[in-house]
Amino acid sequence: MQDSLQQARETINEIDAQMAELFEKRMSAVRQVLAYKRKHQLPILDASREQIVIEKGCALIQDPELKPYYEELLIKQMELSRRYQQVLLETK
Repeated sequence: MQDSLQQARETINEIDAQMAELFEKRMSAVRQVLAYKRKHQLPILDASREQIVIEKGCALIQDPELKPYYEELLIKQMELSRRYQQVLLETK
């Protein structure tokens, strides 16, 4: 049992490292989106775009039991993105 627990934790650690790298890439793209929004005087929140992201993202999840959790993850991720954009707007 200890081996399977350790193996599962190692897998989680590897995934977390990949997610950290992807998070940095995503937030870099968020900066680019903000630059466009700033140039074109668009609001940070685009609710229709966020709904599309949620629908497309949830469609990628095969396990129906996990869909609501993934939806929550996407919602939180977009909240963080908006907050980051707001901070960038205030500091520049």
